[in-house]
Amino acid sequence: MHPPVIAADRLPALLRAMPKAELHMHIEGSLEPELMFSLAARNGVKLRFPSEQALRDAYVFNNLQEFLDIYHEGTMVLKTEQDFYDMACAYLARAQADNVL
Repeated sequence: MHPPVIAADRLPALLRAMPKAELHMHIEGSLEPELMFSLAARNGVKLRFPSEQALRDAYVFNNLQEFLDIYHEGTMVLKTEQDFYDMACAYLARAQADNVL
């Protein structure tokens, strides 16, 4: 017996609807550009990117070091308990939207 064939155009919706589990997470790596800029402004941190879009464009990584550079920049904007709370809430909202249980 073969598993049912799923039409390619139905696959994205099926994958979005499937329940998921987060197995390992470094929450600092979940910072989206909008929140990173917001936290930087709140905490007086100057980012090396001129805009949220420039930062988002840099999320195309060619090697581990490029990822680590942006990861480190994100950690520099996290200064207060409120920053970590805001980051956690943003991650949890995204996880819920992605059907992470």
